[in-house]
Amino acid sequence: MPNNKNAKQETDNVAPVDELTQLRQIVFGVAEQELSQQIATTHASLEQALKQQQLDFNERLAKMQDNIVQQIDKLEQKLLHVDKSHEQTEAIMQKDPADLSSEHEMFATTTQQDFKQIEQALDHESQTLSQTFNQQLEQLKTHLDAVSKELSSSKTDRKTLAKLLATMATNLEDDAI
Repeated sequence: MPNNKNAKQETDNVAPVDELTQLRQIVFGVAEQELSQQIATTHASLEQALKQQQLDFNERLAKMQDNIVQQIDKLEQKLLHVDKSHEQTEAIMQKDPADLSSEHEMFATTTQQDFKQIEQALDHESQTLSQTFNQQLEQLKTHLDAVSKELSSSKTDRKTLAKLLATMATNLEDDAI
């Protein structure tokens, strides 16, 4: 009998649970189905919205990554351009002292040659002037000696001699100018 009692208790326990379930089904069955269906629909919509949100997020992320890559590429190009410009400027700056040094040497050499040519031209001109002056001086001495001899041979008076010397002095001044 103990088995019968246990079996009866189990059926009694099962029977109220089944009855309760049946009552719930009768009273709340339609509402429960609607609620379950609404929950399933909401779950499906949320899942769809999450998938769409994930797709949008992935698309935006991909665009952002592409944009970042493009910006990095542009920055790299600018950096390369600046580096190249800097290297060219540095090369020019290193080249300039060497060029300036060689230009200075050329200028110094040319200047020395010009000075030598000017010195030679001045020497030549001064020699020419000196020779011309000496020739004129010799001519003047010869002329003075001739006039002096003429005056002493003709024994002219002093006034005539003074006039002649004054004329010669004037002529000398005119030749010097």
